[in-house]
Amino acid sequence: MLSISLSSSAFELEKISKLNLQVGTWLENYQQVRARDNDAVNGFELRPYLGLGAKYQLQQKMAIIPEAGWVLPQNKEAVTKNIFFLRADFNYAVKKWLDLKIGSSFMMQSYSAEGGEDRLRNGDETEVYYIPERRTAYNQTLDLGAEFIHKNMGLRFQTHIYAWNESDERMYSYSLSYLYGFGPQELFK
Repeated sequence: MLSISLSSSAFELEKISKLNLQVGTWLENYQQVRARDNDAVNGFELRPYLGLGAKYQLQQKMAIIPEAGWVLPQNKEAVTKNIFFLRADFNYAVKKWLDLKIGSSFMMQSYSAEGGEDRLRNGDETEVYYIPERRTAYNQTLDLGAEFIHKNMGLRFQTHIYAWNESDERMYSYSLSYLYGFGPQELFK
C-alpha cells in the first residue's frame, strides 16, 4: 500500500527553491479539429492562459514542479469553454539554461451554452445535435516539455498528450509560455 506522509520530516518547505508565474498561449488539439466538414484543420490560435507553480528540489538537478493553470474562457458559436488544470512534472536540469520535463496533468474542461438543438449536415443527410447547457469533461494527460532559462525568466514549450495509450483516440495540445520565477522568501519581505 502506498502512503504519503506530510510530516515536517517528509516535506520540507525549505526545499521549495522557486515559485513561478506563467503567461502563455494554449494550442488545443492542434491540426486535429475542424469546425465544419469543409473547413481547414485548426492552426495557431492565441488562447491566453495563466499559471502558478512551485519548484520542489529533490536533488541538485532534479525537482518536482506542481502547477495550477487556467486557460481564459473562449466563446465560439454561443458556447463558452473554460479549461483548468493541475499538473505535476518531474524536472531535470540538463544545463544551467535548459530543463527537461515529464509529468501529467489533470484537465477539467467546462462547456456552457444556452441549450437547445441544432440541425447539422452529417454526410449526405442532416441530423439533430443537442447543445448542452453545461458539460464538464475530465482528462489525464501525459506531458513532455522543455524550458529555456535566463536568470529569473524562462520560456517553456510543453506537449499535452490526451489518451496517450490509445492510438486511435490520441490528441495533442501544446502550450508556450513565459515564466517569471522568484524565491518564496520574496513574498514575505
